[in-house]
Amino acid sequence: MESGERWSTRVDDGVLVVEFPHGTGISPAAGEALLDRWRTLIADRDVDAVVIAVRTSRPCSDAGRLTLRESTQIAVAHGVDRFAVVGERSKRQYIQRTIAIEDITVEAFNDPATAVRWARSVPESPSSLRSSP
Repeated sequence: MESGERWSTRVDDGVLVVEFPHGTGISPAAGEALLDRWRTLIADRDVDAVVIAVRTSRPCSDAGRLTLRESTQIAVAHGVDRFAVVGERSKRQYIQRTIAIEDITVEAFNDPATAVRWARSVPESPSSLRSSP
């Protein structure tokens, strides 16, 4: 597990897990450090999904918002299209709106373990969802 400021990152069986514990704030410098770490993990590992767990109740700073958006774009550029967001309801909704871009799936969870299980699951392809005549 790598950490900086107060956030931590790890890749767990194809899932990039990023955690922001209580009291975490993202300064511009912390945002750049997180983006550097994110780029390295996405480029060096086979990442299929991302889990963002936010336990802090602090409001998101402009640097935090920009970091979330850019990190999502980095992941999408490397083929990631599934994101799980864990946190209090209002924080989850805020993060979902912040990272939402076209052609990605963003799911909200109360529990990190459930989010990681969802992220590890293989999504069904649209053709497998169709019923046969």
